[in-house]
Amino acid sequence: MKTYPRSFAPVLHATMLVLLGTGLVLAPGALHMRIEWDMPWFLSSGLRVWVAALHALCFLLMFGLIGALWTVHIRAGWVRRENLASGALLLVVFGLLGLSGLGLYYAGGEALPAWSAVAHLLAGGLLPVLYAAHRLGARAAAARAWPMPRRGVQAAARANTARTAPPASHTVSTRS
Repeated sequence: MKTYPRSFAPVLHATMLVLLGTGLVLAPGALHMRIEWDMPWFLSSGLRVWVAALHALCFLLMFGLIGALWTVHIRAGWVRRENLASGALLLVVFGLLGLSGLGLYYAGGEALPAWSAVAHLLAGGLLPVLYAAHRLGARAAAARAWPMPRRGVQAAARANTARTAPPASHTVSTRS
């Protein structure tokens, strides 16, 4: 993600952490209200509104950040065929979180809000695992693309593994 401003990755990670933290705090209340489980603790209604508002605000920021990732990071990974499975799963889970979150607020009836809550909680719990897998896959892909020379390798052999720009056929155009 070298084409983004320096503050992009910290903002992305902070947004994800706030989303996860607020989601974990809201989860007992969702289980209590939507699935009618007896929970030992959940937020009071006044505090729950503010935490849910922060969660929704971070959701909107996160979707904006995903849009920013789409323009360069996702398109470049797609062209290079790197981390396709974990990246596609991340996008699917974020989409499921968005739809199930809307279902939590706006779904009518008795069954649909409960299913929305279950889907939202499961997808939210799966997201950190998928993100970690995506990051580990990126490190492995980088190690394959730019192998580090072994100790004792002569300087001439090191020159052969010098980092160069990818050929023009492997670059992604940012023009639409």
